[in-house]
Amino acid sequence: MRALLLGLLLLTTWSIAMAQAPSVANVAYAQVNGQPLRLDLYLPSAPASVRPLVIFVHGGGWTSGNKDVIQPAMLPLLSQGIALASINYRLVNAQDASLYGGMSAVIFPAAAHDVKAAIRFLRANAATYGLDPQRFALWGSSAGAHLTSLAALSNGNAALEGSVGNNLGTASAVQLAIVAFGPSDLLRMGVDATLAGFNASGWDAPNTAHSAFIGCGAQGMGAILSNLSNPMAPWPQCVAQANLANPVLQVDAADPPIWIGHANNDPVVPWPQSQRLFDALQSAGVDSIFVRAPTGGHQLQEAEYAQARSFILQRFASVEPPLFRDGFE
Repeated sequence: MRALLLGLLLLTTWSIAMAQAPSVANVAYAQVNGQPLRLDLYLPSAPASVRPLVIFVHGGGWTSGNKDVIQPAMLPLLSQGIALASINYRLVNAQDASLYGGMSAVIFPAAAHDVKAAIRFLRANAATYGLDPQRFALWGSSAGAHLTSLAALSNGNAALEGSVGNNLGTASAVQLAIVAFGPSDLLRMGVDATLAGFNASGWDAPNTAHSAFIGCGAQGMGAILSNLSNPMAPWPQCVAQANLANPVLQVDAADPPIWIGHANNDPVVPWPQSQRLFDALQSAGVDSIFVRAPTGGHQLQEAEYAQARSFILQRFASVEPPLFRDGFE
């Protein structure tokens, strides 16, 4: 199980080659340590003065993946007049550590800061790309879903906003989010694995992807959870990192609408993680939907993704008069 978590944890986008090239590729949205962070834009062919935007945050266990493979289920949104973006962010691996200034520069909250920087860049440059700055959404799968929910729920949290990029005066808020089979409480991945019928040891052990992500790989989440009140190092720092990285702790009544999807038999991120997020959103009165697929493993099927697209169309249409064609679904 540990090998699964290290090699496959939160892997997404089905490893399908892109069927459509970006309209604008390799845009540098920020620099860290003199190295660019880049994104791709996919623009609808139909002319429009402004277009809503959905930003894809890829998965890969926070250690791998890149912007080059956007979620294929998003592509039909282009025909509905919605622009798409796919972003890179700093990964917890040796290559990115070398590029961006060492391992301390890539562990959490680095990736969260990058997602926020990409949103700010795109909003600051909305006129250049014909985007509607009032209709921005995030869509993430797996590790990308974790970063998506964290970014969507933490507007104004200085520790998660960071100072990456040149558009710090621009808002990083989004108007909705799609969260597909992502973690929502890193400390309790093992607890939720047990609830889902799996052996928790693989999630609680040292050197899992989610413990390495917060810089506490040597300890592991099981040990951190057992030392929540231990004042001796390294426990306070690890607990603080885990809490900051937990989307469920960022929920409040001002959060945007959230669509969540998860399969019951997901062996990588147990489905109760999504239940935790949904329960927190419902308790706060946030517009939210949780779709549980009976099967599918660590992915969703077209039937679920069609519901996610409809969620986007309906919520974006409510912001101002619809610009979408009828009969999409």
